[in-house]
Amino acid sequence: MIMEILEKLKELFEKVLEGDVDVSKVSPEARLVEDLDMQSISMLYMALAVEEEYGVKFDNDDFKKIRTVGDIIAKIEAEA
Repeated sequence: MIMEILEKLKELFEKVLEGDVDVSKVSPEARLVEDLDMQSISMLYMALAVEEEYGVKFDNDDFKKIRTVGDIIAKIEAEA
């Protein structure tokens, strides 16, 4: 299931961020800020897209904890 979520996340990164993130770098280990060069507004757009796609909800504490793509996958698996 992780690979299915990862592939969908790659699609969301491409669609939502319109090329601002190199999708080839998206992996469970990829750090959002350090590896993918995401800014806070990009993370917000991605959170909204993930909420819409998977029905999960992000709160302020989640934004403090989520540092990698794998953290997003774990959140989806925990709530979906």
